[in-house]
Amino acid sequence: MPADIATAASARRVNAAHVLRKLRVRTPAEAEMSSGDLMDATGMSRPTVLAAAEHLVRLGWVRENSAGRSAGRGRPARVFSFAATAGYVLGIDIGAHSVRVALADLHGASVGQGRHEFGDPGISPGQRIAQVRTLAAETVRGAGLRNDQVLAVCVGTSGTVDVNGVVRLRTGIPGFVGVDLRAALAQDFSSYVCVENDCNLALIGERWRGCARSSKDVVSLLAGERLGVGMCADGTLVRGHENGARDLGFLSLQGGYSDEDAIAARVRDLGALLVARLAAHGSPPRSGIPGAELYELTGGDPRRVTASGVFEASRRGDAGMAVVLDEGLEAAALAIATLSMLLAPELVVITGAVAAGGDVLLPPLRRRVAGLMPLVPRIEASPLRENAVVTGAVRLALDAAEAHFLDELAPAPPA
Repeated sequence: MPADIATAASARRVNAAHVLRKLRVRTPAEAEMSSGDLMDATGMSRPTVLAAAEHLVRLGWVRENSAGRSAGRGRPARVFSFAATAGYVLGIDIGAHSVRVALADLHGASVGQGRHEFGDPGISPGQRIAQVRTLAAETVRGAGLRNDQVLAVCVGTSGTVDVNGVVRLRTGIPGFVGVDLRAALAQDFSSYVCVENDCNLALIGERWRGCARSSKDVVSLLAGERLGVGMCADGTLVRGHENGARDLGFLSLQGGYSDEDAIAARVRDLGALLVARLAAHGSPPRSGIPGAELYELTGGDPRRVTASGVFEASRRGDAGMAVVLDEGLEAAALAIATLSMLLAPELVVITGAVAAGGDVLLPPLRRRVAGLMPLVPRIEASPLRENAVVTGAVRLALDAAEAHFLDELAPAPPA
């Protein structure tokens, strides 16, 4: 290619990328920009702006409003907007008990969701992945889309994940160590596939659409069946060597706790012990007896005790729940205090489904942390709750789509 043609092509690409960036950052409510708006935003001339915008329209990333807007005197201004539905992204959260899928357009707006419960949490990795793939494909089809319209997929799972998308260490999912999730999902999606630890994704979700949007120094504690942590220092995700910074193995050195002493798991087990003791008496406990409300909620069956049941019994004034919560929060409080002494976060977020009990678990948790350290960070419950991980997966998939398709100005997939 002659040098002058190559230079012109390079300049066109740079100009188009500049215009696209200005259009992409607009919210859906203010999506449209006239040629005059783009001239002001980019500092480029009208012919240059129009040439760049027309190139983006041909690629499929920008749409032109045929109606236009009046520019006062002379011809009406041409109006353009980012084509947020030119492609889509998929976020997937794989757990031991269930999988969640979220499909979004390029503005991050939801266009489809799916959830599947694994009947047996101990199923083989192959069976689990097959069910994940089925749910992902069904979610895409249910939105009236094809797999090739999905530009990027992000998969979240527990455990340490290496750069190749392989689970390497300490996962709560049976048989998942050594599983190549990137290769598994790439069978259905030729788009870019990334794999990330679920605790890191929960933190990314909180900073995007949760309670940490204005915070740069954050600790996010995923506290359902296992304790895991995502950490952000000065706006940057803390990964550590081989992505292992989320490991809370240090708890085993501090009083015999472990990362299995998660909030939901501990309060459920302690509540079940209390109900079992009351059931051993052979008759329902009188009202006001510690554990009576939880006993009534579960019909006196310890197997029916859940973390949400413990929280509800506490809301009903069950005196026994104060002890259950206090003991059940020990490991979480110790983890928060230790991490806070090291990182000095401004905010600690309790995330995952357990966050639904924030109204009853936060006061005793804050008291416990205050008993361990002098300067207690702000501790809040996630508004995203069980959707924190899949929300973070969507955000990371959007970043990947921008880097691998929009920033490179590859053509959009056909509608």
